[in-house]
Amino acid sequence: MPQAIIWTADEDRLLGTMTDQALAQRLGCLRQRVTGRRHKRGIPPFGPARRPWGWAEDELLGTMPDKRLARKLNRTVLAVFERRVHKKIPVFDRQRRRWTAADDKLLSERPDAQIAMFLGISRAAVSHRRRRLGIPEPGRKKVAVLLPWQPAEEALLGTASDLELARKLGRTISNVRRRRIQLGRKSPLHHWTPEDDALLVKMPDEALARRLGRTVSAVASRRKRLRIPAPR
Repeated sequence: MPQAIIWTADEDRLLGTMTDQALAQRLGCLRQRVTGRRHKRGIPPFGPARRPWGWAEDELLGTMPDKRLARKLNRTVLAVFERRVHKKIPVFDRQRRRWTAADDKLLSERPDAQIAMFLGISRAAVSHRRRRLGIPEPGRKKVAVLLPWQPAEEALLGTASDLELARKLGRTISNVRRRRIQLGRKSPLHHWTPEDDALLVKMPDEALARRLGRTVSAVASRRKRLRIPAPR
């Protein structure tokens, strides 16, 4: 049985820079120990940047088995499962009752807990139906109606950060991000690659910022997020 390892600062800095299996082989320990240490340090797994989810994809969650939806969206089954759980959408069930006009009418009359009990379904299923139809719970503030996008507004997408455009156009960040993705526009913000992250171990913030064309604060924020100390 492999002996327990005492993690050093240098070994911690390697977490997330390669697959857990590769790092386990390098350190001579079990992959589970590397995975457990990475989770404990709050470091995401190594891999290419995840493709953002669009609203049209979110609408399909729970409407078919995760495996089938994964093939349809060209995503992994795990990615679909994690997204569905994150959005609190119940798993697809062929025997699940279909919503009728009378059922939908209850959404504007009763809270989710009562509707779930009355229809014999989960509260999460009721909440998902409410969000999908944009019906607020009785007594709660109405959901804001989003204005149609104008050509002049769409022309600005991708020319500045979603936050900047949200403030400029008087829209929410999620609304701006969703529309940008729908139109296939890339964010002007640079995504960090494993190669960029590796340079955090070797270069000080100012030098790395000049090399990558980023601000010093952006580099410092990334360093803090990955818990990588500045080189001496």
